[in-house]
Amino acid sequence: MKKFAIILSLIMIIAAFGFYRYEKAENLKKCVPVLMYHNIYDGKIPPNKNGVLVTPQNFEKQIMYLKNHGYQTITVEDLYNFMKYGKMLPKKPILITFDDGYLGNYTYAYPLFKKIGYKGVINVIVKNVPSPTNKVITPYPHFDWIEAKEMSSNGVMEIESHTYDSHRYAKSGNHDIPMLSGPIDVNGKLETMDEYRERIKNDLSKAKMEIEKNLGKEVIALAYPYGVGSETSKDVAASLGYKVIFTMEEGVNVYKGDTYAVKRITVKNTDTGEDILKKIEMYEGK
Repeated sequence: MKKFAIILSLIMIIAAFGFYRYEKAENLKKCVPVLMYHNIYDGKIPPNKNGVLVTPQNFEKQIMYLKNHGYQTITVEDLYNFMKYGKMLPKKPILITFDDGYLGNYTYAYPLFKKIGYKGVINVIVKNVPSPTNKVITPYPHFDWIEAKEMSSNGVMEIESHTYDSHRYAKSGNHDIPMLSGPIDVNGKLETMDEYRERIKNDLSKAKMEIEKNLGKEVIALAYPYGVGSETSKDVAASLGYKVIFTMEEGVNVYKGDTYAVKRITVKNTDTGEDILKKIEMYEGK
């Protein structure tokens, strides 16, 4: 009887190991979609803002469609560990991001995610976060540090960086370029590469420190303004402890992919949940 029990245990161990290897192999084949939203806005949306503003009603329909089709949200750390080391993920993983830090994220996305058990990532332009000493005026209001702390502390929304104050275009010789993407004109003179590097290092460092000071959690992700950076900005971000950079290149992300060039899928106000799913499946098939 004892011999039989030992043999049975060995069979079970071998079977479990085989199943684990199968699950691990299937996991490494996964394509992880990262959605890109901006503001959830309860008002009339002009056609030229279709990719930036989404109504609360359409947003809820989109999210519930994904949830009802089995998608489970993951964190930035989950994405990093999968792309870098092959960490196990849910059967249908998805990362949902919001750029800029609009109040609509707090008013509409946060309570919905809290209710259904979803998580999200908000990449904030730190200079636009209002406070008693920072009376910033923007076309659409941004949430403050108290609201950011609530979302972060409840484990619903990760607050990451969208730079401190580099979400702008600037002159670079005869062209206007995104401020992280290369040297710009300062006082009528084009920056040297060393000056360019120092400028973006100061900005990205200040953004990271401000978020961490206010929220007490490590910042590991950066979203490039306009989706554009450079090898220099990547190197600087890496040296400061950023492990993930979100771009605006459309697509999905795979094991051993570049964590400093994470692809995202833009969600529009006119998209249905089915439209989003079709986009995901299209990119997974490429």
